Amino acid sequence: MSTPDRPTQHPFNMHTHIHQQPEAFANAVVRNRDAVDAFARRVAGLDRLYVVGIGTSWHAALMAEHFMREYGGGMPAQAVHSFDFVLYGPPLTARDAVVIISHTGGKNYSVQALERASRSAASVALIVGEAGAERHDAVEHLFVTVPPEGSATYTYSYTSALAVLAQLAGRIGAHRAGASSLTEALLTGEVPAALRAALDSEPQMRDLATKHAGARHIWLSGGGPAGVTAMEVALKIKEAAYLMAEGFPTEQMLHGPFQASDPDDLLALVAPAGPAQARTTDLAAEAKEIGLSLIVISDGSYSGPADSVVNVPPVPEPFAAITALIPLHFFAYWLAIEQSTNPDRFRLDDERFARAFALAKL
Repeated sequence: MSTPDRPTQHPFNMHTHIHQQPEAFANAVVRNRDAVDAFARRVAGLDRLYVVGIGTSWHAALMAEHFMREYGGGMPAQAVHSFDFVLYGPPLTARDAVVIISHTGGKNYSVQALERASRSAASVALIVGEAGAERHDAVEHLFVTVPPEGSATYTYSYTSALAVLAQLAGRIGAHRAGASSLTEALLTGEVPAALRAALDSEPQMRDLATKHAGARHIWLSGGGPAGVTAMEVALKIKEAAYLMAEGFPTEQMLHGPFQASDPDDLLALVAPAGPAQARTTDLAAEAKEIGLSLIVISDGSYSGPADSVVNVPPVPEPFAAITALIPLHFFAYWLAIEQSTNPDRFRLDDERFARAFALAKL
């Protein structure tokens, strides 16, 4: 399937794909049900699972660790960056399973990671979009997500990959323990419904983007799975709006990065109910003490300091990091509109960046 046309004004493809996320999440679960279960059955008795990705797919790999801890029946899982996986290991044996995540199936180190894993004795699976599936149809365990995105920000590709990773964790846990603690009703009903409800946050996030587009620096933070969301959304802001944004897990933010903040900055916290919320509230209090503007994305459970609170429906904590994505994706998108940038183009409409991009193949 060809890549969609790239518009030159709102609504850009990024906006369209944000709205497609609830259905993309549910459809990925249904589409891959049998393939995921077959792979889970094969690898459930192995010693470890490596989940490999780069860029946004690296953040998906980090989320996979959380899904596996919660639902994987005790199977050890480790996220490995594709670049490190290719150049530095780890060594692979027949007791290992490897899942590669790649939106397009064409990125340099993702392809090399797949080749390296496929040459080993490990059990290998690939999570990939439809165009990438056509490139890699010889891979035995292939989990297909969505049609090609028309935006380089990869929003619904990411969400649908997370759906498959959660589903995989649940099925591995079921085969290891004899019963699943993750129901398909949660994956195809409750979480997509919460994502649909989160779409209602767009007017509020648009107003916040207008208000804070001039911030000196944008910081994002959260604990546990929410920390991954903070890192991912910082990446979206940089890709879409070309603004300085950094995302850190809550405790990491407190150990140094906070000292670089300034009253002219914005801090966005992802703070749903869960073990990390209290510490994230401590960070909020510190932020207000020095005068930072503070936005909090939560699920109705947050009661700490904030200038603006954006609530999404409550879901189990690993998935709360996903429902929080939609408001923050809108924030990144409307920041791009405020900056008059094209969020779909990866800055390749700037000849300088196009020339630079050609020097290092992604």
